[in-house]
Order: sequence, then C-alpha cells, then structure tokens
Amino acid sequence: MVERLSPSVQFVTSQSAEQLAADPNVLALVRSAGPRDAGDGHKPWLDTGLPVLGPEPALVQCWRTTAPVRHFRKGRLSVHSAPGLAMIAATAVDQGDPETAAETLYDDLIATAEKLDCPHVLRIWQYLPRITEPLGEEDRYRAYCAGRRRALTRLGRHRDSALPAACLLGDQGDSILLYALVADTPGNQVENPRQVSAFHYPPQYGKASPSFSRALAKQWPDGRRQLYISGTASVVGHATLHDTVLAQTHETLANLEALIAAGVPNGGPEASGLAAINPMKVYIRHRADYPIVRQELDARLPADHPVLYLQADVCRPDLLLEIEGIVSQENTDQ
Repeated sequence: MVERLSPSVQFVTSQSAEQLAADPNVLALVRSAGPRDAGDGHKPWLDTGLPVLGPEPALVQCWRTTAPVRHFRKGRLSVHSAPGLAMIAATAVDQGDPETAAETLYDDLIATAEKLDCPHVLRIWQYLPRITEPLGEEDRYRAYCAGRRRALTRLGRHRDSALPAACLLGDQGDSILLYALVADTPGNQVENPRQVSAFHYPPQYGKASPSFSRALAKQWPDGRRQLYISGTASVVGHATLHDTVLAQTHETLANLEALIAAGVPNGGPEASGLAAINPMKVYIRHRADYPIVRQELDARLPADHPVLYLQADVCRPDLLLEIEGIVSQENTDQ
C-alpha cells in the first residue's frame, strides 16, 4: 500500500528554485514575471506572467512531497502527480470568449483529475486577461464564471459544499492560465461569517454566481492540516467597501482574520492571526499603491515574513487589492 502524504509549500529564492527543479520530490515551482506558461510536462515549472512589485528578488512558490513526483503532458495539460495528490496546469489562448474557455479548461481539469484517482479539487488559481473589460451585457469575469458554472453543473459538481478555494485575477496578457491542486480525498469548506458566500451572490453580480469557497480546510493522512484561503478582498456581505487602498487593506485583513478563526480550530498562538498565513500573495491593482499596502502589512506581520507582491487586476473594478495564502499545521491528529 502506497503511503499518502501531504504537500508542503513555501517561498524560496529564484536561485534555490533552480536547484530544486531537479529534486524528484518537487511537485511544482510557481514563479512570476516570466511569460505565462503551464509548463512542458517534464519539469515542475509554472509561470503566472504577473509583474512582481517591490525591490526584493522575486520569490518562487515551491510545492514538495516526500514521495517521487511524476511529470507528464496530457493534451494541453501539464500534470505533476504524486501518491494521493497532483498539481494540474493548463493555458489557453484568449480568443475573446472566456465563457467557452472556462468551460473547456474545467472539463479538461476534472477529466484528468478523475483519471488520476484524485477527483477532489482543493485549490484553483486562474489568470484571465482584461478581466473587467465589458463583454455583452456583463464583463469578461462574469462570462468566465458562467462557463465555469456550466461545466461544473454538467459534470455533477455544482453542489456548493464541494466547491474549491480559488482566486481569479487579471492582467493585460494574451492567454488564460489555470492550475489546481487535486487530491484523492476531499477537504472541508470554510466560509467567512462577515461575507455572503460567493456562490450565493445576488443576480447583480452576473447570471452565474462565482463557483468557489472562501477557504477550504484539508486534513491530510499524515496529520498535517492546511487551510487554503481564496483570494480575499474588501467585501462585507456581498458589497465592496471603501474607495481608498488603505481602508480596503484594513478590511481585507479583517476578512483574513475571520477566515483563519473559522478554519483553524484550536490552532493555538502559532496558528492565529495574519502571521499564520505562510506563504502569502498580495495582488495590487495599481503599482503606485504598493508602498501603502506594503507598509500596512509590514506593521502587522513579523519581520521577514515571506510575502509576494504582484500587480494584477481584481475581479471588480472598484477592488484595489486581493490577498490569498495558506495556513499549515503539523500533525494535528496527534
């Protein structure tokens, strides 16, 4: 019987990542600022294509397991598979129809996950060019949401309680990227008591509500527990609050703290508050707002806490930033 183990995840330097690329236990290396790329199926590299903010060298998110990883291509997908889990990535040329693109990407993702015997999608990252650009009576983000919902419904995965954690950001590129962490056993949905669940948004936010959970908690067989926090912004109820980046930062951090409190039971001091989120990614719409957001987070986090700042468009034009990350607890069943 093959032992099922959890992935570990951390930020590393670009130099360390180059060395880790040859490690047989590395599941994925996710970097930014290069051309958007789902990888070649032979190495663990993925590239989001988002510009990095700040003077420090760009950080690379490293996912590792304690078992050898198998890398291969399946059609448009790059697959990185280990016992009981996998990272699956795909790009699609943006042809002006995000609804169809989303449906196709989700079809491919779920079909591949099921063939790997890892049918449970835990966490999805998505990057869509010109995300808030008008399209018909709505915009490109809402069209993507409609295609995603259509695929999930047709595949029997439309139950709100089974939706993964997710983020969906935009830029000015020419391709769509999706990558996802999947597993052979499910996680547990975590919702924010300060917010209406995204899948219950009223019709003013589009013909299909966004299909994601605010966070997802996963208890792995080896005792590690991870909380995957979706892209979190200055939304209370279902409405955007505040029109300055400083006020939106404060509201976003309050939402993150609420999610940690809801998703990390009996966590103790080491797993409480914003410092529990490691790694953390911060997406900022306007480059000029970076110093304001950085100063606020520096004041709230321990010195040298790893944070990756990226420039990206958030899914609503009035949202100026979004933050996502992961909380890990070791051996919580002991």
